[in-house]
Amino acid sequence: MNNTIPIIDIFAGPGGLGEGFSQLKDDKLKFKIALSVEMNENAHKTLELRAFYRQFNKAPKEYFDYLNGTIDREALFAAHTVQAAAAQIEAWHHQITQEGIQDVIDRAQQALKKFKSKECVLIGGPPCQAYSTAGRSRMKPSNKDFEKDPRHFLYRHYLRMVAKLSPAVFVMENVKGLKSATIDGELMFPKIKDELSRPGEVVKELDGLKRAPSRAEYRIYSLVKVESSEKDLAGSAVKPLVPNDYVIKAEEYGIPQRRHRIILLGVRKDIDPSLAVRLVKIAGEVNTADVLDGLPAVRSGITAYDDSTWQDWVAAMQEGLSGGEFDYVDPKTLKCIKRAIKAQKAALDRGAERYAAPVGKTNALHQWYRNDCSRLNMVLNHSPKMHMLSDIWRYLFCTCFAEVHQRTPKLSDFPDNLLPNHGNVDADNKKIAKFIDRFKVQIPTRAATTVMSHISKDGHYYIHPDAMQCRAWTVREAARVQTFPDNYYFEGGKTAAYHQVGNAVPPRLAWQIAKVVAEYMKALAT
Repeated sequence: MNNTIPIIDIFAGPGGLGEGFSQLKDDKLKFKIALSVEMNENAHKTLELRAFYRQFNKAPKEYFDYLNGTIDREALFAAHTVQAAAAQIEAWHHQITQEGIQDVIDRAQQALKKFKSKECVLIGGPPCQAYSTAGRSRMKPSNKDFEKDPRHFLYRHYLRMVAKLSPAVFVMENVKGLKSATIDGELMFPKIKDELSRPGEVVKELDGLKRAPSRAEYRIYSLVKVESSEKDLAGSAVKPLVPNDYVIKAEEYGIPQRRHRIILLGVRKDIDPSLAVRLVKIAGEVNTADVLDGLPAVRSGITAYDDSTWQDWVAAMQEGLSGGEFDYVDPKTLKCIKRAIKAQKAALDRGAERYAAPVGKTNALHQWYRNDCSRLNMVLNHSPKMHMLSDIWRYLFCTCFAEVHQRTPKLSDFPDNLLPNHGNVDADNKKIAKFIDRFKVQIPTRAATTVMSHISKDGHYYIHPDAMQCRAWTVREAARVQTFPDNYYFEGGKTAAYHQVGNAVPPRLAWQIAKVVAEYMKALAT
């Protein structure tokens, strides 16, 4: 087996899984993306740019000129036509459908021909909205709509890829809600596991083929727990794994957020079944303050202002205080609010200006963030959202409440006049209304809550803990919590970038998964 293992990445998003595998540095083996497939235009542009970056041992000056805003994308690719062409072949803008799955298989097989290795690894996360708890609740009480949602069966495109490519190993990611999702009364999790274990036979049945595309069968492993058929020391049979045993709690593996996802590891049955390599837990959570350290302080703009200045920003804080917006908050929080307003002395920018690249800390995670950033003249994707004036006051209350009480406020903690102007919330029901934590400060001494694509719509769940900044996270801050390197640029507008970050697999978690996969690949070679 050649020591460069090609990766096929489908449903790739902005490339979180692929980035983690690409960053693995092992003396005996390395991974290289052969093909990544993504339907979203902006996510594809992000993928393509990163594919271009990885064509070089040392990124060229023009790459950083592009990131620093001195040349456009066309000029960047024109300066390095060979590498640009390779990146455009590697990152494919394409929607995977049942009718067109053979095109994807053909293109993957063509991409694999360029590698000396006879083996490959398949990675990806079929879109998961249909399995998410929020997605299912939105469809109720119309269960018929939920049962008919075609997104339930997108995993079968992945299944067909496994059947046709016979990868040595595959990694499939999905939301935790898959554990309990049902179709016509049948639990989907055991069904998906069963079908992935014998993909050739299943595809033969699904597609009415005369014979199976391959005979390859797979053992489906948890990445965090070893299953054994042996008896324990007391002589009792060891219980088989349950769906919850396949859930990876990212905060237990050095990722600075409480992100819980199902990830299935499929290993072809000809690979040594006695090998039991799993992720290694890391003691202690990585907290939000450490992750955001080094990023410059910025402020939001104010909706309905043509171009709010820093003086407008400070005046807005003072207006909230003098206008009685904070009259009914508890005394300790009010004292903190007054202190935060009085301390507004250093003019904060909205992020449009170039910033010197942050220094950050010297620990391993910050070295991961800051690798190959010395030529950046700005912090990428670090321009904050615009906020309504009333939300800025709410954020000021929330951050000061969190600082004083060491927890984010619930709606029941809000003074009535600061309650959001939502139809399902008022002074009478604020203790029992849905989503009572809809304004959530990310506490600096703890790991963050899960970064989700909903951050693209509003930032209420992702309030920066610094009352001096009084805003939601920027894309870059969300990207750091997702462990994307600081030189990873998200294409498209701000909304598109937030959406990409929220849907991604954390690259540093993927890097740890790549270590596990590498051990199985090396076992295959021996």
